[in-house]
Amino acid sequence: MSIPGFYRAFEERFYAPRDVIKRLRRQYLPFVEPLVALYPQSETFDIGCGRGEWLELMGELGFNSFGVDLDEGMLQDCRDFNLRALQGDAVAYLKTLADESQAVITAFHVVEHISFEQLQAVVIESHRALKPGGLLIMETPNPENIAVATRNFYLDPTHQRVIPPLLLGFLPEFHGFARVGTLRLQESHELRDSTDVGLMDVIAGVSPDYAVVAQKAAAPDVLAAFDPPFNARYGLELPQLAGRYDRKVEGGLAVLSQRLTEAEAAVGRTIEVLNQLASQHAQLEQLRAQAESAQAQRDALLQSRSWRITSPLRWGASMLYSFSLPVRKTANFVLRHALNRSQGPLSKLMGVVLRSPFSHRINAWLLRFPHLHKHLSGIAQRNGIAPHPSYLRTASRLLSKPIDPSLAALTPRARRIHAMLNNATKNTERRQ
Repeated sequence: MSIPGFYRAFEERFYAPRDVIKRLRRQYLPFVEPLVALYPQSETFDIGCGRGEWLELMGELGFNSFGVDLDEGMLQDCRDFNLRALQGDAVAYLKTLADESQAVITAFHVVEHISFEQLQAVVIESHRALKPGGLLIMETPNPENIAVATRNFYLDPTHQRVIPPLLLGFLPEFHGFARVGTLRLQESHELRDSTDVGLMDVIAGVSPDYAVVAQKAAAPDVLAAFDPPFNARYGLELPQLAGRYDRKVEGGLAVLSQRLTEAEAAVGRTIEVLNQLASQHAQLEQLRAQAESAQAQRDALLQSRSWRITSPLRWGASMLYSFSLPVRKTANFVLRHALNRSQGPLSKLMGVVLRSPFSHRINAWLLRFPHLHKHLSGIAQRNGIAPHPSYLRTASRLLSKPIDPSLAALTPRARRIHAMLNNATKNTERRQ
């Protein structure tokens, strides 16, 4: 940048502090560490070395690291940490490196700042300058992350264009590297295995950065040491998060569908209850109308001429009933008292009647008067009078005789009269 110190302040504000970046760069150590034993104290070159985080890390591994960057303000940290770095055009400097002189060549967040011709030059010149089995590492913003591709990428005014992972991975393959791996990086740890994915996770949760790690051809036993990091899977891709989101939405729709079904069932039950209430309301209205009609008829009756004319008759009937009630009670009392006082003579009389061979005829006649029969029988039992067997047979037959259903509505007296008429009719028929 033309203004001194601007880009360094910009990196601190919108990218990450130096110690955070150094920690993040350690994710490449599984690729680099086999080279420590293969090429101890070898040269490494960092294109656009910035504040020197990678240079410091490579020095800790024992490499002889070196970097070039255009921005003088970014290089101040390199000087503060006594790191080997120069200000200048790093792509141009790459072309000056000797063949097969470097164990590792890196470009962290550089390729999006340069033209496509310069990018191809980086790939070609790196292949030339790397030792057999050496690595080219290029990290850049990931356009698969929708928020990065549409917003965050353009926050840096020096960015030229986003580079899709397929394109950046294809360039080393085309220019002769033996194998290429793509690492998606810096995604949320919580989101890596989460199934609770929202729409914003799909938009902004894909790994915001990615790197292409390309390895120059070497003997098979040399390349075999790098198999584990190259075969590992890294980061979150857009189809992964979109698939998780779809499954969550489908699950939510299934729950909503179930709840809708339950709600429909509840509505159906409510409608049924409302219909019942409506039916009951109609019945109540009908009863109310009937009550109003009866009240109207009663009012009309009370106001009618006939009701006024018959008023003395109704008064007389009520008075007659009032006078007759004590009379009936007195008659019942007198009868019971007379029977109780006459229990001695009656018991003797009942003894003669019940022991008589003709007691069944007397019994048949007494059964026409059930209350009297019951009372007299009770007197005989209390006095220990045993009836003649013919009496018992007649009583049992008469008492257990079923009642004709057609006569069930008649009173006992009416049924006795009916029986007497039937007997008289049968006797007349026999005489004829």
